[in-house]
Amino acid sequence: MQKHAGSRHGSLTETDVLVVGAGPAGLATALAAVTHGARVLVVERRSTTSTIPRATGVSTRTMEILREWGLTDAVLAGSIGDVPPRVAVAETLVAPAREHRDVGYPTRREALRASAAHPLLCPQDHLEPLLVAELRRRGGEVRFDSALVDLSVVDLPAAAGVEARLAGGDRVRARFVVGADGPRSRVRTALGIGLEELGTLGDYVQVLFRPDAGSGVDAHFAREPSVLWTIEHPEAAGVLLPVGAGRWCYARQLPDGGDGTGAERIAHYTPEYWRWLLRTATGLPALEPRLLGTQAFTMAGAVATTMRSGPGFLVGDAAHRMTPVGGNGMNTAIHDGHELGWRLGWAVRGWAGPALLDSYAEEREPVGRARALRSLRPGVTDRIDGLTGDVGLAYRSGTVVAGPADGDLHVGTGTAQPGERLPHVWVRAEGRRRAVLDLLGPGFTLFTGAEAADWRAAAAHLPVPVAVPEVGDDRVARRCGLGPGSALLVRPDGVIAWRHDARAWETGADHARSLARAVGAAVGLEPAVACAA
Repeated sequence: MQKHAGSRHGSLTETDVLVVGAGPAGLATALAAVTHGARVLVVERRSTTSTIPRATGVSTRTMEILREWGLTDAVLAGSIGDVPPRVAVAETLVAPAREHRDVGYPTRREALRASAAHPLLCPQDHLEPLLVAELRRRGGEVRFDSALVDLSVVDLPAAAGVEARLAGGDRVRARFVVGADGPRSRVRTALGIGLEELGTLGDYVQVLFRPDAGSGVDAHFAREPSVLWTIEHPEAAGVLLPVGAGRWCYARQLPDGGDGTGAERIAHYTPEYWRWLLRTATGLPALEPRLLGTQAFTMAGAVATTMRSGPGFLVGDAAHRMTPVGGNGMNTAIHDGHELGWRLGWAVRGWAGPALLDSYAEEREPVGRARALRSLRPGVTDRIDGLTGDVGLAYRSGTVVAGPADGDLHVGTGTAQPGERLPHVWVRAEGRRRAVLDLLGPGFTLFTGAEAADWRAAAAHLPVPVAVPEVGDDRVARRCGLGPGSALLVRPDGVIAWRHDARAWETGADHARSLARAVGAAVGLEPAVACAA
């Protein structure tokens, strides 16, 4: 439970983690932190969750995380059907496609070879309420209409923390604060963290609309589904895409400003002009669209100079702004929150040393920068497209035994090395077929070769829980190349923290010493290089 105290200046809430922003980044952070034992308060200046679709692409790794939280069926209920990961290029929506381009996502079949989950399209305004409901079910608190007014670092009884003042005079005192408040983050500014601009792709304007029944828009999508259409009509060039619940979005680049201001350029887009554009872009002159809202925005990329300052952390757009190109913004934000949340929960429990909190920035900053830069390169392929960038990267940090953090982005080998995600495999456990990632618990999980008894004994006497699951076959060992006496120490986020390949002379005592040192390194209590096996 949160601690509350009243005063003439408003109420004071004391909590472990204050999250500012109730978008996907903030809600994912809060869910992960609550799941791992922290008291969490989320504050949001808006009166409710998003009322517009925003992002729709949900990646394989994001679906793995949502599966972990038991939300797969609820997300599927709001998805946009089985859409192939392609972009259609045509003069209009209903004209024959001149070509189809790869959108950078795997097909369902490709994803299911590497995961128990697969990517899909689900609008953000369907996903956010699911995350709020699950967070509250797990004991987290969310307050809407609660804008952050100011934030300062203060001394708490055990360590530095923060005190925040909210609109209305309420105050919050927390051990940690997480800025999930978008590209103009007040938390980032209050923490004194700078911002590096990476470039822009120009100014754009978009309209959200619902085509009239019988117009042919939805019928064409059912016959020839694509994630997005690039429209090449000379008078209506832009993009069209379905965004769920019968809605569509049309966006196009604004012309160069010249002598006119941005407002003057946007003022040209009257409801009558939008209708003409939509009829032209779709190729349906009888279309009677219902206009649901318009927006002007700049396609830009930027990264924070760091994702951590003292008791403060950044996630999502507050840490790395990116364009919609590649469909990575919401996914990167959710991955940030998932990675940070368990660390904060462990710190609250006393399981984590300072290096574990440091490792969040060490591991996520290269990912955020690479994806922001990639989003500024439309029409090209990149090494982090598809499954490689989603589930195939390898972390480097002070808590992973795989070499020092160097600020670079590393692609994994797929051979179950430290820093990589545990490879997917189906196993028999607890009497049923399960994905290996489903076996991860709230602490570490140790997967072993054929000789598990000594490892199980070693795991029983450690300050952090280390589970050694009983798997009814050797599929994990074969997939990960584990011989007798070998072991993998896996974090709750599915990342391998340490690998031990056995030597013939080792005893149970050797295993106990090696595992104790590995756990100490993985929670940031001793140097990772000291326990390399």
